[in-house]
Amino acid sequence: MAQKQHQYPVVDSPFWLHIEMLMQKGGAIILLLIVVAALGGLFSRGWLSAKTASSADHALTVHYDRFARLQSDIDMQLTANPAQANRAVFALGGDFMQDFEIRTLQPQPLKMYSQNGELVLEYARPQADKPFTVWLGLTPQGVGSSDAQISLNGAAPVAVKQFIWP
Repeated sequence: MAQKQHQYPVVDSPFWLHIEMLMQKGGAIILLLIVVAALGGLFSRGWLSAKTASSADHALTVHYDRFARLQSDIDMQLTANPAQANRAVFALGGDFMQDFEIRTLQPQPLKMYSQNGELVLEYARPQADKPFTVWLGLTPQGVGSSDAQISLNGAAPVAVKQFIWP
């Protein structure tokens, strides 16, 4: 049987075929890295995003996500560690008031007011010898970096740095 020589209407250049193959491999690697980063929490909740910050005297601990998405709910926990004080006064300052809207707040404070650009939450501590935790459900209101300062009873603040994706 005789072999036929086929004439194709398009002439392929080995150089450009090689370039196309390299671009496909590079694109596949980049897409894989984006998926792995997303699963790890680079764009929202996850291992890369979870962060805990404490004050120098360890009286206040803040659990939050370093990365969030615009108009997506995020959680923040403020824990006042055991102390002698019968009340806990949290001051949420820095960019907090401009960058976040509070959707939920548990437990409800005795007093809540704004003072010098800070949101102040006052609580009575029923048991001063046990940790006291406040849960905040927040919604980011802007894109970019947010630098909040959170303090307990007027002590040195804890810096909370977050990045909000569009």
